[in-house]
Amino acid sequence: MIYEIVRKMRYINVAFIFPTISLLSENLFKIHVLPAYGWIKENYTIHTLSDAEAMGKRNLFIFTPERFLSFLDKNKAVTLDFVFVDEVYKLDNDFIIDEVPQENERDVAYRIALHELLKSENTDSLLAGPYIMFPGEDDINNQSSFRAFLDWYDFNLVDYNLYDIVNKEEVIVNTALNIKVDDTFHLTFTEKTKTARVVQLVKQLINRSENAIIYCNQKYLTEKWAKELLNGNIGLEDIDNERVIRLTKHIESLFADSKGMQWIVTKALKKGIGIHHGLVPKYMQQEIISLFNDNILKILICTTTITEGVNTTAKNMIVLSGKKGTKELKKFDAQNIEGRAGRFMQHYKGRVFILDKEFSKHMKEESELLQHKLFDKNVDKKDVDLVLTEYAYLTEKQVARREQLDGMKESGIMPKACFEEFRTVSYDDKIYLYNTITRFSASDREKIKELIRRFVGQHKPFYPGLELICQSIRPIIKTENLRFYVENGDKQRDNCYLVDMISAFISKGFAGSANYYIKKEQNVDKGIRKAAEFVFNTLRYQVVKYFGLFNLLYKQFEATRNNVNVDEISGIEALLLRLEYSADTQLGRRASDIGASFNVVKYYDAKEKNINNQRGIEQLYNQLDDFEKYNVSKIDLIL
Repeated sequence: MIYEIVRKMRYINVAFIFPTISLLSENLFKIHVLPAYGWIKENYTIHTLSDAEAMGKRNLFIFTPERFLSFLDKNKAVTLDFVFVDEVYKLDNDFIIDEVPQENERDVAYRIALHELLKSENTDSLLAGPYIMFPGEDDINNQSSFRAFLDWYDFNLVDYNLYDIVNKEEVIVNTALNIKVDDTFHLTFTEKTKTARVVQLVKQLINRSENAIIYCNQKYLTEKWAKELLNGNIGLEDIDNERVIRLTKHIESLFADSKGMQWIVTKALKKGIGIHHGLVPKYMQQEIISLFNDNILKILICTTTITEGVNTTAKNMIVLSGKKGTKELKKFDAQNIEGRAGRFMQHYKGRVFILDKEFSKHMKEESELLQHKLFDKNVDKKDVDLVLTEYAYLTEKQVARREQLDGMKESGIMPKACFEEFRTVSYDDKIYLYNTITRFSASDREKIKELIRRFVGQHKPFYPGLELICQSIRPIIKTENLRFYVENGDKQRDNCYLVDMISAFISKGFAGSANYYIKKEQNVDKGIRKAAEFVFNTLRYQVVKYFGLFNLLYKQFEATRNNVNVDEISGIEALLLRLEYSADTQLGRRASDIGASFNVVKYYDAKEKNINNQRGIEQLYNQLDDFEKYNVSKIDLIL
């Protein structure tokens, strides 16, 4: 629909904001591969990186909220004619899909991005999200701050919640030995334990040549249930399929000592079972979903990741839990999970097999109203929200703090650019870090310069420089895992764990991190999960954020101290790009976004760096395995 709107209205500058890189990648493939969308690439210059290439006459920006804010920091003059924001419910922290009860910066990024996107009265906007409930306009006892937000910006409400495109049939799989599904399908069980019943249910679906998605509430449980199915003799033979063989051989050779052969993801794939959670590398996730949708894999075991930017084709959904991690599901979450059963134009009806009565309870609960913190006077607000909130929605105490924050910005305590970028970080934390940098000795400044020289010139880490940054940011770190890595370390080496972990990643990438954790944990599955948690979450987002903030403040101070333009100061940008994308060039970063494997990113880096050395590039290509070459063939359709 959004593409038809753009086509009809002939907008000049358009922004699509999606919650995940996976959705960004999916839309790129759609634009570049499907003939129906060819007019987009013919009429628009498409941008996905925050440091956008040269603007065209017409531009389409496809970003996550965080990337849009980064783009905005560098391109304040760009005006937008139309913006589309998907999964807008993520502006409410209570609706973020986390596995533990905690604050999540995602909602802050969504709120700030929306605030910036909607500033201009001349920008047309469309917000979308599933299962969002609204109070009636006259219901004074049940008003929603999200409704106040919509009214403030004059949005029209189009509610499709009453329409279910594919019917859903719930089947409660309790302790009965015989359960009627419909006139042609009766389930029979010989045992009452949950494990046995799941195995027998899956076996009966496979015997009917039907596929199924299995929902688990935690990542390690997806792997546990895969093992149960592999041991349960459910009737799946070894997969003799070129695509599966190509992928499993790639994974088997990825880690030291062929440890990839022992990974449950590999073992499951060989039997037609896909595992999908946030700690499986993105390019593997994409191929697993594709294999499942093409009916090559019969079973897909997943967490809530299946509800975020992933399109699947499955008639059956098997629900094993009423939780997401340790948190109870909301009705909203349960509806999202149940909504994965059946696919429009492919199934008349989807089936949902429920093996946890708590899930059924959540489906029957009253829907909670989405809230927008900036439009609610009665909620606590952090400083990052206060500076965006209209005075009508601030208490007297909040107004006083807002004025104090405005005073800080005008005080000259640090350059204004320091306040205006990295807006998910509070003014107090920025000022603290800026003051820390101002107290650097000549020796400290030389450590940072040497770090920059070594990485730019040799792509090698410089331990003293990394350690100085880690200890500078330590007092403002909010995430527990990252704080642990910075506050603890090898006393003999005189640096924190994070320095060693960054250095290992720079030298050997994700595989190096996985090899380290596999050896440490003496368990392949747990080791790979821990490595992925560090690389794909802690490193790519948290470390990049705090190191990026350090880079901004360091460059601003050095520019002020030397009385030069900030663009004349060298920073750690190259290091930040490596940590975020595992890439050193623009081509490599674009490939990483699309879903390139690690060696394929290196290949595209080499193509940009050695454009005149075709022989060297061909030699590098020939070193790729069959899956990586297949990966290149797909990515070349876009690049």
